[in-house]
Amino acid sequence: MILAIDTTAAQCAVAVVADERTVRRVELVGRGHDRLLFSLIDAALAEAGAAYADLSRIVCCTGPGSFAGVRVGVAAARGLALGAGLDAVGVSRFEALAAGARVGTPGAVGVVLAGRGGTAFFQAFDVDGAPLGPPRILEDAAPDPGLLDGLASLAGDGRPEWQELPRLLADGLPDPAVLARLGAERTVDAPPAPLYLRPPSADLPREAPPRMLE
Repeated sequence: MILAIDTTAAQCAVAVVADERTVRRVELVGRGHDRLLFSLIDAALAEAGAAYADLSRIVCCTGPGSFAGVRVGVAAARGLALGAGLDAVGVSRFEALAAGARVGTPGAVGVVLAGRGGTAFFQAFDVDGAPLGPPRILEDAAPDPGLLDGLASLAGDGRPEWQELPRLLADGLPDPAVLARLGAERTVDAPPAPLYLRPPSADLPREAPPRMLE
């Protein structure tokens, strides 16, 4: 039995997957994933007739996405796994969206995710789901010449300039059940870690930290 978590973007989503049964709980929140996540997990486990002790693995989406949201999901997965003695693995938002797109349109897939300030993030995958290169930051409105050559479809929330391209999925939100499936196949070699493609936009405090008294 696998628990999958996604808090990287505008949804707080969990799935409990066991054999042929899948229970999902999804809420569109924007912010406040930390206040909602564990109630959704508890509800999904209750509907599945299961408890934390029944889990064999925890999977979380590692991003890219909001800095706070990514941290919530990764920290929850690592904390639950540590407390219960379970494996925890990470799956990127690129990988999950590409896998979901291939279900309806087999072939190579490009994933386009909207970033701040008019930028976008892009990664392509072959027909078997292997990455065709590392994630890229796209600064220009139009795709680079040749960037989309050989792709059967696109997935992600993309950018308005790309809306005429084939099968651009509008929301960019991964199915937590797809996360669970990908995570079940993954070798555990390290705890999940956030996938950040840009540094945080928050300003660091200008004041020096207080002096600690001995």
